[in-house]
Amino acid sequence: MKIVGLLLLAAAIASADQTAPGTSTRPILTSTEASSYAKSNYLQGWSPSTISTSTADYTVGSGYSTIQAAVNAAINAGGTTRKYIKIPAGTYSEVVYIPSTDVPLTLYGGGSSASSTVISLSVSATLTGSAYKTAVGSLFSSGDPAYSMYSGCASKSAIGTTCSSVFWVKAAAVQIVNLTIENSSKNSGTDQAVALQTNADKIQIDNCRLLGHQDTFFSGNGGSTVQRSHVTDTYIAGDVDFVFGSGSTIFEGCTFHALSGRSTEAVVFAPDTDPSISYGYLVVDSTITGDTSFATSKEVHLARSWDNGVSSSSDYVVGTSPNGQLVIRTTTIDDVIDTTAPYAAATSGRAYSGDAASSRNLNNNNYNRFWEYANTGDGA
Repeated sequence: MKIVGLLLLAAAIASADQTAPGTSTRPILTSTEASSYAKSNYLQGWSPSTISTSTADYTVGSGYSTIQAAVNAAINAGGTTRKYIKIPAGTYSEVVYIPSTDVPLTLYGGGSSASSTVISLSVSATLTGSAYKTAVGSLFSSGDPAYSMYSGCASKSAIGTTCSSVFWVKAAAVQIVNLTIENSSKNSGTDQAVALQTNADKIQIDNCRLLGHQDTFFSGNGGSTVQRSHVTDTYIAGDVDFVFGSGSTIFEGCTFHALSGRSTEAVVFAPDTDPSISYGYLVVDSTITGDTSFATSKEVHLARSWDNGVSSSSDYVVGTSPNGQLVIRTTTIDDVIDTTAPYAAATSGRAYSGDAASSRNLNNNNYNRFWEYANTGDGA
C-alpha cells in the first residue's frame, strides 16, 4: 500500500507541473486558454481528405524509372482529378521535387510499412552548385515541370538550406503516405540537411518516417502566406531545429526523437511564425523522446524561435520580426529535457521570455508564444 501511495504522490506531482499559468520559463495554459488551440483553429476551415492507397495511376518501375519521372508524367497529364503514384518497396537514392501545380498528387509507399519504402540521399546545404548537379542533375531535363526548381539550386555557389531538401513540395493538396524520407548527411558542426520541405497549403503526411539531423522537416516557408499541413502517425528524428518553419501545422499521434552523437544538445521545434499569425505548430497526442544519453544530460530543448532574417537580438523588431508559435498538448514528454527551463534562446540570440501572468494576451509578441497543456511523462 505504501508503494501505491508513493506512486499516486508522484503522479500528483507530475500533474502539478502542468498547472496553469506555469512559470515564466515554462508557461502552461488554462483549460479555457487551451480551447483556443483546437485543431479546427489551425485548419482554418480546411477538412483534410480521406487518404486512399488502393489506386495506382502511375507506378515507379513500370514505365517510370524514377519517382521524379512519375511525378512529371502525372503533372503533364493535367486536370484537377487526384492522381496516385505508387512507389514499390525498396530504396531510392534520388530527390523528389513537386512544383506548383493544379494536379493534386498522392505519393505512397507500396510496402507493408513506412520503413519498406525509403527515399534517401545525402544533400548538405554546403554543397556547391557543381556538386549538386553531379548528385541530382540526371533527374531533370529542360522542360520538365520541376526543372526551374532544380536549375535555381544548381546556379548557386552553395545550395543552402532550401535546396538541400530530399523531398520538396511546392504544390497544394499533396498527400505523402507510408514512406521513409531521409537526408543522410551527417557532417559535424552546422550542417543543414532537409529530408522533407513543404511550401504549400493543405498538405497531408500520414504514417511516414522523416529522418535527418539538422533541419529534418521544413514545414512552411511562406512568411504570412497560409500553409496548412496535417501530419499524422509519423516518426521524425533529428538533432538541431529538426522541425522548423512558418506553417500552420498539426502533428497528431507523432513521435519526435532527438538524436545525440553529432551534437551534444538538441532542439525539437524552431518555428518562425509570422507575428500576425496566431496558429503555428500544434502538437497533440504525441511523444517527445530522445537517445538515452539525454536522460542524463537533459540537453533536449522543446523549442526555440527561429528569428528568420534577424542577425542579432538587437535587430529584432517586436510585431514585425517572426515570433514562433507552438502549443504542445496531451503529449508524453520523456525525461530528456530540463523540466524547469525547456526552451532555448532564439536563433538571433534573443533570450526566451514566457508569460506566466494569470491574465495574459496569448499573442503578445513581447513574449515567446510557446505553450503547454495537459502533458504527461517525466519531462512534463
